[in-house]
Amino acid sequence: MAAAVNGRAKIIVDGGIRSGLDLFKAYALGADYCMICRPVLISYYGGGTEGIECYFDKLLAELTDTMYMCGARSIAEITRDMIRI
Repeated sequence: MAAAVNGRAKIIVDGGIRSGLDLFKAYALGADYCMICRPVLISYYGGGTEGIECYFDKLLAELTDTMYMCGARSIAEITRDMIRI
């Protein structure tokens, strides 16, 4: 939990990120970084470089939409009270 480290360490979420909404939730819970591997590999095998670009475009669109709906203009404005636990 982000409160437990109180800024003394970076929080990296590794695994479980599949959509822009997942990114939003991770940032709202205090993540500093999110690692995404399996979906990128699947995108590569499905469409090469274009597949990866398409996947990242999708992630960005979903994250942007979620931020817009929650009133956050930047990642820095994402807060824990924007999600339900």
